[in-house]
Amino acid sequence: MQKKEISYREHRELGEVAWLRDHDRALALAVEQVKPVLLLFQEVPGCSTCVRFGQDVLTHPLMVELIADRFVPVAIFNNHPGTDAEILRRYDEPSWNNPVVRFLGPDGTELLPKLADRYDALGLHEKITAVLEMLGDDVPGYFRLLGRDLLVEYGLSKCVIYTTPCFWSGETSLAQHPAVITTDAGWVAGEEVVQVHFDPREVSRRDLDAYARAEGFNPTESGGFEFDRERQFYLRKTPVRYLPLTPAQRTRINLAVPYRGWLADLLSPQQSAWLADPQLQRLSGDEAYRQDIRQSWPSLMAQLGLIGKEK
Repeated sequence: MQKKEISYREHRELGEVAWLRDHDRALALAVEQVKPVLLLFQEVPGCSTCVRFGQDVLTHPLMVELIADRFVPVAIFNNHPGTDAEILRRYDEPSWNNPVVRFLGPDGTELLPKLADRYDALGLHEKITAVLEMLGDDVPGYFRLLGRDLLVEYGLSKCVIYTTPCFWSGETSLAQHPAVITTDAGWVAGEEVVQVHFDPREVSRRDLDAYARAEGFNPTESGGFEFDRERQFYLRKTPVRYLPLTPAQRTRINLAVPYRGWLADLLSPQQSAWLADPQLQRLSGDEAYRQDIRQSWPSLMAQLGLIGKEK
């Protein structure tokens, strides 16, 4: 067994996931914890593709948390001799290669075809979701929302702006459509509007416009959209405003609050733990929810740490 079991912060190629470095130890832990194994073959130090995979895919806080909670993650370096090379040969993986991710059951059997030749967060998200569903495990609501955020991030969503008599109620009314990912209150030429990102695979622009008109809103092609300083009006009235959130999370939470919806599934375990911490308000800014989660999360972690988990 290799002495060093975890190796990640010193290698940009590994992102923020705490990886085991011993393959057989990972399988033993998978049996003990009744979890699947997420096996990464990675070049360390690696090419630009390997570094981007580590920094763009393996650093999103919600991706990192889901992997830690639901998998036993182990990294094998595909350009190192010794034990790494032995595991590489065992799986017939090429050396000095771009990232490859395999998903194993506790007994070492492959659960799904490996993730290869795709190096974006959406690809890994889809595979992880498929593995959890295959195993009959629940896919947390916060992780499903992350997949919708990634559609926006990768330019696969569509954006439309609707005029509304009240943009705060407009946010929640439009968010009730299942294809809507995010809603944001704002202004166009002094008029109250709501900007919407939606999944075009689930609804056409024509049908979404019809839904909006039935709710009393009209599409506008005018440009110059500006965010209102109090968007997600209902969320702002709660301590959730002090949490790092993704755009899809804050939209769903803003909808849940006035309708007394259940928030627990919309937050990750770490977000829920932070929310329960009496120091949250004092240590976090009241605009944290609107900031980029990739920046606001590390900032809050530096203040509160990983609550209820080994630091």
